[in-house]
Amino acid sequence: MLVVVAHPDDETLGFAGVIARARAAGRRVRVAVVTNGDDRALGRMPIGSCGARPGWPARVTRLGVRRGSETIAAMALLGLRFSRDPQSSDVFLLGYPNYDLELIGRSETPWEGDRTGLHRTYASGGGRHRCGGDFSNLARGRHSRLCAPDLARDLDDLLELARPADVYTHAEFDGHPDHAEVHRQIVAGLRRRDRPVTVHSTLIHPAGTGDRMYESAQEWPNPGQDDVATPFERFTPHLDFAAPPGEDGPSWGPLGPPDEIVEVPPVMQHPDPERNLKWQTIAKYVSQLDCRTRGSGSYHPSCGYLRAFAKRAEFFWTLNLDS
Repeated sequence: MLVVVAHPDDETLGFAGVIARARAAGRRVRVAVVTNGDDRALGRMPIGSCGARPGWPARVTRLGVRRGSETIAAMALLGLRFSRDPQSSDVFLLGYPNYDLELIGRSETPWEGDRTGLHRTYASGGGRHRCGGDFSNLARGRHSRLCAPDLARDLDDLLELARPADVYTHAEFDGHPDHAEVHRQIVAGLRRRDRPVTVHSTLIHPAGTGDRMYESAQEWPNPGQDDVATPFERFTPHLDFAAPPGEDGPSWGPLGPPDEIVEVPPVMQHPDPERNLKWQTIAKYVSQLDCRTRGSGSYHPSCGYLRAFAKRAEFFWTLNLDS
């Protein structure tokens, strides 16, 4: 089983339950995160980081390294381990820049518009290898360029290593452009392999929300922020996911309702957040959880949004690719 997602935390929000169930059944599970989620700067000191020049570029790489480290810590709670040896690792960080996958996936020549100024992949690697944990560097001894041929090669190598019977990833109509591009890229890679595999896709951002993700995070997953007194009440492991709101009422999107519902393990349905494994895994993403109150008494959408993914079951649309 291989989980391929766009950003650190996507694998936990959408797939923690199926990861835990697969491991309990004795299956080998691997998780790959395609970008570093490095869309903003972290820290105030204009020091160098990962070879990026001091100031904003270095601060962006600091966020990318931190988010990758959060993925490693989160997956460890589910029994998956990161190793610098790709053959033995359960977790892979491909290290591409956030929000730019669609552009990179269509560029035959190296793109150099990344916020870090590195013009290559990088990722958390642990210890003295703090920035060298990207899959290409670990597998081939060199970083990938930011272009379609290198991205396709990384995914081909990942699929050859994992040889999955089941791939879990984003829905092609997910509102985040990186999510939609990951779906397209991984399905294209699977078709190149021409072997039987089942693709299970889920939704993190509803269709059509690419230009209003801040607002959408307050509306879905259910319950929305307007339905509760505080964002902490959006932690609802006893509920199922409801269809996202749309212009003409609730709608799952172009494929209709999901055709696969998988109940999460009992430990992920516990009503106490301190004892709920899915929430404890999500909570490893400290950089993404902002629960500070504003002057008006309001909260950042992330405080409730991430909690709302703690649900009784996870949902998927399935696609069978035959050889």
